[in-house]
Amino acid sequence: MEITKELVLKLCERKDPKRKRMLFELYRDLFASNMSARFLVDVINEKLSIVAVSLYDVKYIRAKMKKWGDQQMPVQKSEKPEAEAQPKAAMKFPRSEPEPYVKPSKKY
Repeated sequence: MEITKELVLKLCERKDPKRKRMLFELYRDLFASNMSARFLVDVINEKLSIVAVSLYDVKYIRAKMKKWGDQQMPVQKSEKPEAEAQPKAAMKFPRSEPEPYVKPSKKY
């Protein structure tokens, strides 16, 4: 799935948690520039043609962009045959009597 302006607008309307990551992917070059955060908010909102991005969003994205820059957004698969094909490992414990919590005294 390609990240588009329409997709980002829908995510911003819904206040989706992934909207900030998508904004970063769409406007990666703007976030890497030396623009001030307030100016960047104005530029992105002008490109989106609605007020969708706040100063908090830009600061959050800039804090996370080094981590996000290394890895690309993963493509989601609809099927999960790998997880179903792998059997779970059977856990085997040796049978033994549990040790008493309090050791009996010599009187008893």
